[in-house]
Amino acid sequence: MRSRYSAFVLGLGEYLVATWHPDFLGELDAMTLSKQETQWDHLDILGSGEQGDQGWVEFRAWYREAGRLACLHERSRFVRDAGRWRYTEGDIIPLRAGRNDPCPCGSGKKYKKCCG
Repeated sequence: MRSRYSAFVLGLGEYLVATWHPDFLGELDAMTLSKQETQWDHLDILGSGEQGDQGWVEFRAWYREAGRLACLHERSRFVRDAGRWRYTEGDIIPLRAGRNDPCPCGSGKKYKKCCG
């Protein structure tokens, strides 16, 4: 997962295509995936596991949007294909934070005073 995150940060579309399972790539291509329209900040890996040729990684990928920190929280699924792990698909997990809860970005501030 870290290598795919780094590929998104650096705009390495060919690497992303190579690590994406072809049955799940759809209309995406290396040129589209090479576009760097997002200002990525950092990656937090929350957990991972595998069972046979199936695997998963749960992560939060932080990025800047209009000067504020935002987050993509996903549980990605992978399959081992010809000895290599390939991304298939993922489920987006919405971040839920109340105004007075600690900010999920980890700043230590209340959500309303930070990213809220």
